[in-house]
Amino acid sequence: MNTTLSLVDVLRQQVAHLVHELAERDSVLHERTRHLRVAQALAHLGSWEWEIEGGAVRCSSELYRIFGRESEADLLTFDGFVAAVFPEDRELVMASINHALGGRASYDVEYRIVRANGEVRTIHSCAEVLRDDKGKPCRMSGSVLDVTERTRIAETLRSSQEKLRQALQASGIGLWDWNTHTNEMVLSEEWKRQLGYEKTELSDSCETWEGLLHPEDHDRVMVCLQDAVCTRHGEYRQEYRLRHKDGTYRWIESRAALVTEADGRRIRFLGSHMDITDRKRMEQSVRESEDRYRTLVDLSPSGVFVFCEGRAVYVNHRGALLLGATDPQELLGRSMFDFLHPDYHEDVRENARRVLAGNVSVHSAERIYLRNDGISIPVQMEVARIVWNGTPAIIVLISDVTERKQAEEALRASEERFAKAFKTSPHPILISELETGRLVEVNDAASQLLGHRTEESEGQILSELQVWGSAEEQVRFRERLKQVGPVRDLEVNLRARNGDVRRFLLSSELIELNGRPCRVTVADDVTDRKRAEDELRRSHALLRQVIDGSPNFIFAKDREGRFTMANKAIADCYGTTVDDLIGQTDADFNPHWDEVEFSREKDLQVMTSLQECFIAEEKFTDWSGKTRWLQTIKRPIVDDQGRFHMVLGAATDITERKRMEEMLLQHEQDLNAALQERERISQDLHDDVLQSVYAAGLGLEACKSMMKRQPELTADHLMATLEQAIRQLNQVIEKIRNFISGLESCAIQGVDFIADLRAMIQAMCEASSIQCRVRIDDRVGQYFSPELALDLINIVREALSNALRHSHATHITVSLRQLLGSVRLTVTDNGIGFNPKSVQAGGHGLENMATRAHKAGGVFAVRSESRRGTRVLLDLPIDSTDYSK
Repeated sequence: MNTTLSLVDVLRQQVAHLVHELAERDSVLHERTRHLRVAQALAHLGSWEWEIEGGAVRCSSELYRIFGRESEADLLTFDGFVAAVFPEDRELVMASINHALGGRASYDVEYRIVRANGEVRTIHSCAEVLRDDKGKPCRMSGSVLDVTERTRIAETLRSSQEKLRQALQASGIGLWDWNTHTNEMVLSEEWKRQLGYEKTELSDSCETWEGLLHPEDHDRVMVCLQDAVCTRHGEYRQEYRLRHKDGTYRWIESRAALVTEADGRRIRFLGSHMDITDRKRMEQSVRESEDRYRTLVDLSPSGVFVFCEGRAVYVNHRGALLLGATDPQELLGRSMFDFLHPDYHEDVRENARRVLAGNVSVHSAERIYLRNDGISIPVQMEVARIVWNGTPAIIVLISDVTERKQAEEALRASEERFAKAFKTSPHPILISELETGRLVEVNDAASQLLGHRTEESEGQILSELQVWGSAEEQVRFRERLKQVGPVRDLEVNLRARNGDVRRFLLSSELIELNGRPCRVTVADDVTDRKRAEDELRRSHALLRQVIDGSPNFIFAKDREGRFTMANKAIADCYGTTVDDLIGQTDADFNPHWDEVEFSREKDLQVMTSLQECFIAEEKFTDWSGKTRWLQTIKRPIVDDQGRFHMVLGAATDITERKRMEEMLLQHEQDLNAALQERERISQDLHDDVLQSVYAAGLGLEACKSMMKRQPELTADHLMATLEQAIRQLNQVIEKIRNFISGLESCAIQGVDFIADLRAMIQAMCEASSIQCRVRIDDRVGQYFSPELALDLINIVREALSNALRHSHATHITVSLRQLLGSVRLTVTDNGIGFNPKSVQAGGHGLENMATRAHKAGGVFAVRSESRRGTRVLLDLPIDSTDYSK
């Protein structure tokens, strides 16, 4: 029993001990809970726990306070939590919860809630998802931090920073920070923007800034900067130019001050950067404006004076000249009354006082000024108030009105002369009121026309006077005045005092006389002139008939070449009428510009020289395309002062005479051609036929010589020589037949020409005892046309014939070879020679050879000396002859 009680006591003691321990723990837990609640309240941090299956939500008191709810009265459920989320943030919160439950992301989100009183708060919530053994989410617990104030502060800070950035941008101020110890430099975005660069386009370095400096400012700026770094006191301020991104240079004002670090060192410059380009331009404009206005005042045609406290403090050059001073300095410091005539002192003193007091803005008056030499000059004064170096002053502009005064006097004299001219004018002049037509003033001629004395005519109504030839003309004159106002040269009939109706030209103009609208009417009697004009028209019509009846071209042109007068003959050639031709030029009808330009050139020659021009022949194409030839005479028409007025022309058609002259010229050309052909035939007979005869004669003489010297020669040898001579004679006969029948020699070219040349040389030399050596380059045949080949053969034949017959040579050499750029022919013998200058020695053969060589474009020469033989030379350039291809 005692044992049992003891166990019970022990159990009671243990229970009591456990209760006490639990109480202590509960007290500690309560205290810690209180501390947590206080900490949460201080940190605005609430906690929550959500039973996912049951949907129960347990929240801390601070969370309720954050959500603006009473913890006991208004329990927060999951749906209530979702309803408290700001509508625009619900989708974000639900997505974050789903991502956390799905294990795709942790729950860490910032969103807004709406309290019951409508207040919006910003909170930051973090949570952890607890899962069961199968990994299924069963509970989610987390915390909620009220970051409304932090968000507001951050937003305020961002707004402040943005406002600062906008303010700096609006004010055009860029910032820079340079550490002189490390040479690090930070350039703000606005600093770079002012130079046209984006934030990332320029590196933050001192070298970047230095590289943008204008070359002319570089040394000055760097010296000033180094001085600021060395002295390290005062404010750094400079103006210089930096290169913009577009290549231009901008003026920059840079200011900076040293910043003291926490350790007391002054190693950083914090500065501002402002674009002052516009200010610089404005300052330059102001300077230029001041220069312009100063120049304007200095060069003003008016004298400019500035009087401060009654003394002259400024006088321009014109003002000095007006007052007879050589230098404006001579007038400075003098009183304004020194320049003014004494009669105007009191008046000017009072006006100056009123201007300085501001009672009048500008005072204008005419006064008398005195020059240094005492001469009085009338001037126009313009006076205004200004401030001179902070003191009220007056500026006076004076203009010399001496000439104006003289002009006014001249005007008065002119008006007097006009009045006399008005009265004595032979033309009737009337001045009447516009509305009533009442005569205000008339001259003597008008009085005579009206049939009244001058004093009787004035005051009468013009329309009531019987001066109009007909009522219709009176009505027409009134209508013209109403419709068009001023009337010029209206032709009407007026009845004179004696009853004669005469023709007048009326001109009327509106004027203002003594404040009343009036009109002045001038009448010009043209009766006699009209009669003369009618007579002139009849005379002109008669002259027109005479001109149009002439078969020659008669016309007149003005400076621009336009027809001012033309007769029917020239109009018919152009296929138009006289009326359509007047005012037009030759170019409007003649498409042949060479003819138009030739005619215009001759017209200008007459205009310039004022002399008559005779054109023996002038080509002219009419409208049908037929070519005509004219012989033209053009002379200037001048006015009374001898100045050119127009060109008067007369042309005769010489087309038929021209045709006859052309026929005569053609006959002369045909005759010359026949004579040339005769000369050619003579040359050919001499060079070809006669030479062939000479060759045959040489052969016969050779036979005769052989028969005398060597009778023992066989008959065969003699027969061969005779047969060759006979062949040559037959060839001569054939050539003579060709000449008679008008045939030309056969064409020779290429290899055939070389072969024929060799055969001809061999035939001429066979019957001779002279040794003949032939050196011919076969390739040269390609360079010779048939005509050139024939000329060359004739030259060789003539030269070889002369050598065989006259040289008494023992050796003859014929050479034809190609040189550099030419073909050379030489015929050389070792005979007795001759004098090439002797005409008789050369004969026609030498002249023919030279003629043929010249025709072929070659260089021909004959060189011969007594007892040293003869050499005939011909050089034919390859590039200048008409060779066969």
